[in-house]
Amino acid sequence: MSTEGTAPVWFITGTSSGLGLALTRYAIAKGHIVIASSRNPSKTPDLVSEVEGSGGKWITLDATQTEEEIQKTMQFAESLFGGIDILVNNAGVSVLGAVEDIPDADIVFQMLVNFLGPLRIMQAVLPGMRKRRSGVIMNVSSTQGVAPGLACGVYAASKAALEAVSESCSLEVAQFGIRVLIIVPGAYRTEFGSSSTGKHIKPSAEYAGDHPVNQRLQLISTLPKVAMGDPNKAAQVMFEAATGQGEAGGLVRREKLLRVIIGPDSWKGVDKKVNELRRTTDLLQGVAASTNL
Repeated sequence: MSTEGTAPVWFITGTSSGLGLALTRYAIAKGHIVIASSRNPSKTPDLVSEVEGSGGKWITLDATQTEEEIQKTMQFAESLFGGIDILVNNAGVSVLGAVEDIPDADIVFQMLVNFLGPLRIMQAVLPGMRKRRSGVIMNVSSTQGVAPGLACGVYAASKAALEAVSESCSLEVAQFGIRVLIIVPGAYRTEFGSSSTGKHIKPSAEYAGDHPVNQRLQLISTLPKVAMGDPNKAAQVMFEAATGQGEAGGLVRREKLLRVIIGPDSWKGVDKKVNELRRTTDLLQGVAASTNL
């Protein structure tokens, strides 16, 4: 556990690739202690050695585990260095396709990994943070969690749920000295959109061909190669937001920001959504007021 003069302890999920790996390396480079986690550490032995060689630890964590299993895993994680100062719920998968086409089992899996798993992890670390009167919980959402688009309905729902519980929790735990942050990233040069991080449901006849859903799925499949976002630069912003350091960290702390938008594409999507909501509220102000007794 971080005390005066000791390094902060991070617990980061989904560290075998993408933003999770980039943030793990950045935090280590800054002299912090990282407990990394993934579903199958045996598949990334070099990364495990890299983290543990820095004084950290890599453990197995599957977000689809039961509440009891996750509690046990997190108790073990907290015992490694005396506590967790910064939790980053980064692990996630993407089940993409037309809402009508996605099977129930895939919907349940999506919600387990992207919402219920992170929620259970939050619940597991909050008692320790409350006791210490300090801590940061950083939940990685998506532009889709704010502004859902074609072929992303179920994925967006899982992220929107994570955002909602994060926002509510931030109000509940602020008096204990705990901060909750929602990271809203755009597209980055990671494996998002590939078969290794999710599942594309083949469009049924009505959504195939030149239907916008099929076109969107084809576009998303190219993101690992064409996305303009640099995961290393995103990791720096995430680190600063969590620690209060740097330009991003100073802004987040000073303005008490809940959401941290990362990437110009994400900013554009969120800004468009805000403008749509403003237009709706302006147009319906009178209608809304007319329903009172």
